[in-house]
Amino acid sequence: MTSMDEESSRANSFEALYVTHRGEAVRLAWLLTHDPALAEDIAQDAFVALYRAITRVADPAAYLRRSVINGVYERSRRREREQRRNGLVVAGQQVVHDGPTAGILDAVAALPIDQRTCIVLRYWADLRDHEIADALGIRPGTARSHLSRATSRLRKELQ
Repeated sequence: MTSMDEESSRANSFEALYVTHRGEAVRLAWLLTHDPALAEDIAQDAFVALYRAITRVADPAAYLRRSVINGVYERSRRREREQRRNGLVVAGQQVVHDGPTAGILDAVAALPIDQRTCIVLRYWADLRDHEIADALGIRPGTARSHLSRATSRLRKELQ
């Protein structure tokens, strides 16, 4: 196969992945950030990373999910550094207990990023403990701990 054929094959397989998984990537990023523009940016960055690594990746969907999560974490860390640097204290918003979700999305958004990610991967992506652990690069017991703490906190918050 010539270099031109390899590049064409790579582009075609990537295009199919993009069409199939773009919506999922954006939704995952939005569920973790609650910011539509930021979710689009993070998903796009994840696809750029996937394109660069497509020939080395065994499971492109898992790679993409991990890239989205890493992007959310990086943006979260960057925002926290900026807030500390500026000396800003950001007060949490009150959880709204009305509307179609009864405040669940607001309560999930208020969770620490590790707990929020575990909750989203469990209940939105329907992943098991070991799959969540793989996606986050942590042990399954740590994933279960994050889920337990998040669930407990959500129960208290929504009562």
